[in-house]
Amino acid sequence: MKRLFVYLLIVSLCVSLCGCFLDPAEQLYAVPKQSDSFYNLQKKIEAVMAEGDAYSPPVNGENQQAVQMADLDGDKEDEAIVYLKTSGDKPLCICVFDKKEESYELAARIDGVGNAFDQVQYVKFDDRPGNEIVVGRRISDGVTQVLSVLTICDGTLIELLNTPYYEFITADLDADALRDVLLLHQDSDVQNGIAVYYHWVDGQAVRELEASLSTPVSAIKRIIAGKMCKGVPAVFVASTYNEGLIVTDIFGLRRGVFTNLSKTDETVKTVREYYVYSCDIDNDGLIELPKLIPMPTIDGEEGSSNQALIRWYNLLLSGHEQEKELTYHNYSDGWYLKIPEHWQDKIAVTGLTAFGGTGGCRFVDVKSGQTIFSIVSAANQNVAKNVGRDGWTQLTQKGEITYMAMLSEAAQLYSLDITTLREMFHLIRVDWNTGET
Repeated sequence: MKRLFVYLLIVSLCVSLCGCFLDPAEQLYAVPKQSDSFYNLQKKIEAVMAEGDAYSPPVNGENQQAVQMADLDGDKEDEAIVYLKTSGDKPLCICVFDKKEESYELAARIDGVGNAFDQVQYVKFDDRPGNEIVVGRRISDGVTQVLSVLTICDGTLIELLNTPYYEFITADLDADALRDVLLLHQDSDVQNGIAVYYHWVDGQAVRELEASLSTPVSAIKRIIAGKMCKGVPAVFVASTYNEGLIVTDIFGLRRGVFTNLSKTDETVKTVREYYVYSCDIDNDGLIELPKLIPMPTIDGEEGSSNQALIRWYNLLLSGHEQEKELTYHNYSDGWYLKIPEHWQDKIAVTGLTAFGGTGGCRFVDVKSGQTIFSIVSAANQNVAKNVGRDGWTQLTQKGEITYMAMLSEAAQLYSLDITTLREMFHLIRVDWNTGET
């Protein structure tokens, strides 16, 4: 796995301290000394930078450092990859420095057009030793970006692939232990976007027949890679579809042919203005798709309207659905419950106010109208410390937020105790790339 190289701004904690005879107390206060290779690399970078050149780190994705580390030549030692912006017709520059013992030397350099690096990944795309650089460049505002796959060979960065794109992701769709490139872009003569699949075959990058999206690329909200069902790797592209709907296109191989594996007419409504995305809800290594199940309402309770459970399922290659989980998601408070199957159609959910203003949810038995249990999330730690006096029990805590529950008499009708409720309760993970849940 690639290791990121943080330079200049962060003092390394893993270098030897000045002096060899400091006692333990003095070592606590000694100023760390950078390694010789650190200073050597810094000098070599400065040597290739002309006046006016500047560091230009990628603006998106996981790797947003100006200097990064990855093994590009397969020698088990990471090279330093530097992203710069220079002057001239090709201002975006990538420099690769190879480490020989404790000294770095410039191994390769490539210049390209554009005004910024979009994002970069390091993956094994071809069958030669080492990783390739998969990098996107922004050409100008309003113009399609350009994706390049670069490999280092005999001191030269060679471009294996150069193509326009709107979004891209790498994934091993053909299960050959190499990462493929799936990119999405828009042709001017068609309404919806297209997905294009590149992989390494017989010593070259091969483009397969493209597949269509259900929406224009401008509607894309989230892209993830995973397994659609057992043995079927795929890429899941979620996009907004008309007002308040989201559609998920699934791209992968069927009998060796790249295609859209999903039912393109399958859409999901939003849950109280929150998008519902596919995910591995049960942690079995497969990506589940969501389907909303409307819940019963409670007379006189406005908060019970438009509530829904989420049915999660795997889509099989045959087109059939394999049901997996039933959940209730509270996106605004960041938690969800796994709901037993036999509870469906028997429970309703409405709003709750506790502790003088803290919002929450009240789960109600539809037949009797009795409250089964209630859940609130409180940021006030003083409230959280005193909840035991009022019958509230802590479910879990995350940062400054404490999640609490209270069981009512109707909980006996569902054989529910606080231990079982804790097992049902989960926090919603936030996607690092989009900031959405």
